[in-house]
This record gives sequence, C-alpha cells and structure tokens, in this order.
Amino acid sequence: MNRHLVLAAMFGALVLCALPLARASADEGDSSSVLVSELFIGQRAIITIEVLAPGDATVEVDPAAPSWNGVEVISAVPSPAEPDGDLARYRFLVTVAPFRIGEGTFTPAVTVLSADGVTRRELPPLAWTVVPTLAPDSPAELSPLAPPVSIGGAESPFLRPAIALGALTALALAAGLFVGAARRLGRRYAARAPETAVVETVPTGLDELEPLLDRDPVTGYRTLAALVRNVIAREYGFPASALTTTEIRRRMEGGGANRFQARLVGGFLENCDAVVYAGYRPAGERRRADLNMAREIVGGDA
Repeated sequence: MNRHLVLAAMFGALVLCALPLARASADEGDSSSVLVSELFIGQRAIITIEVLAPGDATVEVDPAAPSWNGVEVISAVPSPAEPDGDLARYRFLVTVAPFRIGEGTFTPAVTVLSADGVTRRELPPLAWTVVPTLAPDSPAELSPLAPPVSIGGAESPFLRPAIALGALTALALAAGLFVGAARRLGRRYAARAPETAVVETVPTGLDELEPLLDRDPVTGYRTLAALVRNVIAREYGFPASALTTTEIRRRMEGGGANRFQARLVGGFLENCDAVVYAGYRPAGERRRADLNMAREIVGGDA
C-alpha cells in the first residue's frame, strides 16, 4: 500500500516539473545572439536575430520597443526566409549602439504581421557591459585651444577692389544673359496658342493607391502618411500634420490611445518617412502590407 502511494507521489512530481518546461519551450525557435561582451558607449555592434513564424507572415524588427533598454537600432538587414517544418525561419543582422553605461541586459523585439493580425514578440534577452570612452580620472572639461599664430605677408591694396569689380562684372553678364534668354523665349512662344496645363491628380482613397505605390513610391507613401495623419488629427484633436512621428506617438499615448496602437502608427509613419526622405524602396509585398496596415488604421481610426 505504501509502495503505491510513493509511486503515485513520484509520478505527480514528475508531471508538475514537466508543465513549466512545456511553457518555456513554446518559443524555442526564436533566438538572438551577439559576439561581443564589452564595448564603448555608442560603439556599434551586430546582433543576429532568428524568428519562427508562418511562411506568409511579414516579420520586422521593432526599434521602438522599450525592451531594447537604451540600445538604439541603426539598421536591420533581413535574409530570405527559410522553410522550417510547417513554419519559416526569418533571420536579421541588426546593427545597434548602446547608450546606457554599465552592465545590463536588453531584449530585442520584432513585429509579426500575419493573417491573424499584428503582434509584437520579444526574443531572448542579451547582456553586455558598456564602458565610457573617458578614463575615470579624466577631467570633465574641454582642452584649451592653441593660441592664434600670425602669418607673414600682407594683403594687396588692389585685392578687394578687384574682387568687387569682378563680382559686378559677373552680375552684369548674368543679367544680360537672363534678359536675352527671356526675350528669345517670349518671341518663341508669342505666336503659339496657349496650351492647357496638365495637372497630375493624386489619389485620395486607399483603394486607388496600390498602382501609385508601384509607379511612384515617394508620392504613394507621402499620400498614405497624409491620410493617416488626417485620421489621427480628427480622432485625437491635435494637428498631426504639423508634428513629427515621435510627437504624434507621444500625443496619442497622452490622449488615451493604447500604447501598442501608438507604436503601430509611429512605426508606419517612420517607414513612410524612410521612403519619402531617405531613399528607401520597399519590396512589392512590403508595399501591400503597408497599404493593408493603412487600411486598418484608417478604417479603425487608429
């Protein structure tokens, strides 16, 4: 009788020990690694991120997540997704720079866009030591500049008059060329009938933007950002068109928006800014995903 009770107790203990292991191994496919353990403040390093997600999902590094803990994301270079069973493995080489001195940990974060919606996933944490660039006994002051040194020789008395005369001559020649060109153009177009100016219209609806994103991504993403900013301004009552992306995110959080919704809108507007101002050209699938995200924001009023 006692032997059966002992066996039952041992079996129950094994079951209780196995339950936490099953929960801990739910995201075993995600990984993050870094090759350095100590670096200076602001020094760049490369970390490797691997994420298991559905094959039709879009996985992106989330640089605005607070789990980075003082580590700034400089760039993220993705690799083609590799099949891994029923899922796919997404790999990124992320260049980062730390700005928090001392021993610490940070947790990389990614955003997964799939048929089930948009989710943010945190990867295994990483640890390193960040040291300052100055020695502990270095004085916290700037070094004095070297005193000025005189240079031999003197300026010619004719130098400045010659420069002024040359500038006036150049201005006179430029004015003469401009007037002559204007007269020639006036005579050329005087006999021609005025032509109707062709004004290119920019689509104002999201359904009309898909071909524009393929043909002219700068105009398409600028229009997407304007539509989303108008929705944010109408919903939260502040001039979103006159604010930066960071200011919009803060005003949304202060106005009662969910923090994840604010980060979603902020990440979308940062991607639009990268296309319009930084020369970033996303792939076709990414443009469709951005358009769908804009539909979700506009349709749900963020």
